[in-house]
Amino acid sequence: MKSLRVIFALFLLLSLATVSVNARVSPLEDYPSFQSVGSGDLTWWGIRIYRATLYAPLGHYGPKRPHALEIVYRMAISREQLAKTSLEEIERIRGRRLVDREAVLDQLETVFRDVFAGDAIVGLHLPGEGARFYTRTDYLGRIDDPELAAAFFGIWLGPASPRPGLRSELLGQAR
Repeated sequence: MKSLRVIFALFLLLSLATVSVNARVSPLEDYPSFQSVGSGDLTWWGIRIYRATLYAPLGHYGPKRPHALEIVYRMAISREQLAKTSLEEIERIRGRRLVDREAVLDQLETVFRDVFAGDAIVGLHLPGEGARFYTRTDYLGRIDDPELAAAFFGIWLGPASPRPGLRSELLGQAR
């Protein structure tokens, strides 16, 4: 009977340790001053693709300060499609194809995963350093190239964003 209690106690401790590790995965928990700046939906031909929310210190976005973008998907999308679309949008904004596009595509594929309706990916942009990517429970990976990280977040937040209405909503300018 005593050995059963010991096994149960060890199982309980292991479970609690796992919960506490998972509870600290979200970057928003590591930045308690982050508050929502704005949010909006991306739709395509009337179909809601995702809802995006921008978080920044005290709810005030600055492109040179850390910020996070949470995207909650309304449909299933493969990580390959997420990476390919991101690369195409970066190239569209820059007005040219990237010379190292295959390497960039590989790097983007490592920080994404397949998503399903209701899944979220949070990107934490650390200007001058790069970016980190998370789900609600897992760390996905990082981009160490500050220029690529800035280009990625520029899809939503840059002046040349292909979705100016969504950009305005994220920046809290559309009221």
